[in-house]
Amino acid sequence: MIYYILINVILGFVKSYHIQIQCMVISMKKILIFSLNIILFLCFFDVFAHAIKAFNKSVEEEKVVYLTFDDGPSILTDKVLDILKDNDVRATFFLIGNQVNDRTLNMLIRMDKEGHQIGVHTYSHDASTIYADADAYYRDILKAEQTIINRTGIVPVVYRFPYGSNNSYIMKYRKRIIRKLKNAGLNYCDWNVSGEDSIGNPSVSKIISNVKSNYSRYNEPVVLLHDSASNKETISALPQIIKMYKDAGYKFGTISERSRIYQWRVQ
Repeated sequence: MIYYILINVILGFVKSYHIQIQCMVISMKKILIFSLNIILFLCFFDVFAHAIKAFNKSVEEEKVVYLTFDDGPSILTDKVLDILKDNDVRATFFLIGNQVNDRTLNMLIRMDKEGHQIGVHTYSHDASTIYADADAYYRDILKAEQTIINRTGIVPVVYRFPYGSNNSYIMKYRKRIIRKLKNAGLNYCDWNVSGEDSIGNPSVSKIISNVKSNYSRYNEPVVLLHDSASNKETISALPQIIKMYKDAGYKFGTISERSRIYQWRVQ
């Protein structure tokens, strides 16, 4: 009788121990699976974080400046092109249509041949004419565009409003004219850095200072300069402006190569 009781106690202990072992095995499996999931998550997170870091670094390091010249072509345009060629720099020229003629045609051909972009800066640049109403501006831009096409075969895809896209002349019909010209295949371009070289009679040092005051704020600055016949100081300032950007690690491009064409936001 004693042996029988003892055997049952031993069997009960073994059964209980077996159950505990099974529970421990199941728990260990759960712990192992949980641990593997944590490890996989951490590995994924580390790879993802490195990818984001590499992407941000590439974005930060990719700095491109877009030099733009308004109010040409003029007697100074060839000098601008010489400086750009000497420095292996490409730019965008927003041209006034009534200045595109037999005398200046070779400048446009040279612009295209040397990798520059040609845009439209109205036909007359006369505020009282071009900004009389939306239809007047539309006709003037298309007239300038057609003049460039007829003379060179080049089809412009960008234009620039004289005095920028938020000037007081166009507020009543701004959205309408922008939409209408976009439907005609033309997008407008503003700027976020200006040499202020057409305001008063700035010195060479002042033009450089104006550009320098804002250029480092952007990875993709769009710089407004002018190549009209009166902008002689701009010619002298241009090599130093180019050097300033090159020393800061910028490359140079044309407007259509920018991630987005720069446009002012107007409420």
